[in-house]
Amino acid sequence: MKASFWHACWEKNSLGFHQTSIHPFLSQQLLPLMSSKTDECQTGKQQRVLVPLCGKSDDMVWLAEHFDVVGAELSDIACRDFFREKSIEVTPTQISDTQTQAAFKQYSFENITLLQGDFFKLSAEQLSDFDWIYDRAAIIALPKTMQQAYADHLATFITQHSRLFLISLEFPQEELSGPPFSLFEQDINRLFTGFNVKCIAEHELADKTFAQRTFKVSYLREKLYIITR
Repeated sequence: MKASFWHACWEKNSLGFHQTSIHPFLSQQLLPLMSSKTDECQTGKQQRVLVPLCGKSDDMVWLAEHFDVVGAELSDIACRDFFREKSIEVTPTQISDTQTQAAFKQYSFENITLLQGDFFKLSAEQLSDFDWIYDRAAIIALPKTMQQAYADHLATFITQHSRLFLISLEFPQEELSGPPFSLFEQDINRLFTGFNVKCIAEHELADKTFAQRTFKVSYLREKLYIITR
């Protein structure tokens, strides 16, 4: 799936994948984990979270109440609209990744920074370490042929002290051509071989609605994984 596909979605305002609600797993599952991790660190330092392929997700608003947030997003429209819809005026600056020489636009306001550009060209060395990485609908937006490359690149941001908070979607793949794409626990384990992968929650979407679309599938289920080194 080429970058042009996603650019076209934003240009046409074809945003059936955009989640209009804050995910309940954040308050139900992440909040208690955050408290325990803070107790472990006992540094008093503000924790940091990376949100790859973030779009204009309002999950970042919730996250910003607890973390310094860095989002990575391909579309300039998504970055502009994230702030514009909150009546925040932000003037982007041009930066470059010193490792990959890739160009990015940086949108920043208070403790939220969005980096617009190709996530695959964003190097972990360019940014300070993250306590958390939040993937709500990034890996499942990518076809099978891209998922391993994405997982491998994401792994470069996972330190000994990081936790990846990843939400997958399960359904019979033969009943729906993506995106989104179905990912089961065996797939997650394969993609993150050598990591500790633990499923800590799941939620059946009884109405078969994901984001702004309703699917004709036998079942639709979200699962939450914590992935660590």
